[in-house]
Amino acid sequence: MELNTMASKQQAELNDRQYWLFQFAGWTALAVFSVLSLNIWYTPGEFAPLVHSALQSVAGIIISHPLRYVARRTWTRKISTRAIVNVLAVLIAAGLWTVWRVSSFTWLTGEVIEFSDWGGWINLSVIVFVAWSVSYHALKYYRLSIQQRQLAAEAQTLALKAQAEAQHENLKRLEAEKLFQESQLRMLKYQLNPHFFLNALNSVSALVQRGKAADATEMLARIGDFLRVSLDDDGDLFHSLEEEIDAIETYLGIEKIRFGDRLATEFDVDAATKNTKLPVLLLQPLFENAIKHAVSKRTSRTTLSFSATQDANGVTLVLTDDGPGLTDAEEEALASNQSIGLANVRNRLNSTFGDNASFRYGKGTKGGFEVSIRIED
Repeated sequence: MELNTMASKQQAELNDRQYWLFQFAGWTALAVFSVLSLNIWYTPGEFAPLVHSALQSVAGIIISHPLRYVARRTWTRKISTRAIVNVLAVLIAAGLWTVWRVSSFTWLTGEVIEFSDWGGWINLSVIVFVAWSVSYHALKYYRLSIQQRQLAAEAQTLALKAQAEAQHENLKRLEAEKLFQESQLRMLKYQLNPHFFLNALNSVSALVQRGKAADATEMLARIGDFLRVSLDDDGDLFHSLEEEIDAIETYLGIEKIRFGDRLATEFDVDAATKNTKLPVLLLQPLFENAIKHAVSKRTSRTTLSFSATQDANGVTLVLTDDGPGLTDAEEEALASNQSIGLANVRNRLNSTFGDNASFRYGKGTKGGFEVSIRIED
């Protein structure tokens, strides 16, 4: 317990140092950019505009700092609450910074700026503080993805250690095999997430570059919700099919921001199957695989259809798409078990259910691709 507390304290101190480093570096860069792009060209030799560029960055450090506390306090709230509160905080900060910049400029130069001419000042302030907020959240998510990789490495180490114990200590064989199985499941649970989160952050960056700040903010909030599911610290390796679908819908919400009307989904889930226990995020790689090989390959709408049915002997889960299907190269990769996502799902099923589970995939009834999971009672 003391070691965990010390590690948490050290991590918090490291986060603070990184925050202040980026804070000072970013606002200093803005001041240098302002001098090089405005002062040197439009007011050469004048001292007051140089002072104004420096002072506005100092004010930016002070005014932007409360945004960090707003982001922290709303981190666990609903998407809508987080988005509204953070957007309002950004607008308030932008307004305060605008007033400071105009007032200090008038005080330093003696030039009075009419309120009707404040539009350009306000626009720049909003852009700067939206960029600050997006950069802060992106850095936070990136840091969490690094922690995710560390968790995967630690889980793999535990798996190897448990395997060695199972081989050399016959008296503790049952306990060691159980530890090995749980460690394997944790390793497989964390294996795919860093790849997904880095792709998601790239999508956020693309939205920001296209000027879609609202979509970028919403996508960051949805990534945060999905991240909390994948990094659940309760120690549970399993949850119900109903909870799995909730997590999948959160993931699909992220992808729908990216693809818009090009992505459609259908869920047909028997009520009797909702309490079926599954490894956490077992189905997410299947949906990610379908989006990669079906949705992203064409500009028209692609529908992902998921069904869950139960009979007297067990439960059947089926995911199909009406996409273009697989290329010859992709079929060869599947035949040689080179698909990380499908291999991950197969290994987790084997570790959890053994011979009571089967996993099949191939050409779908709608011409796209179909994946089927059968779990016997």
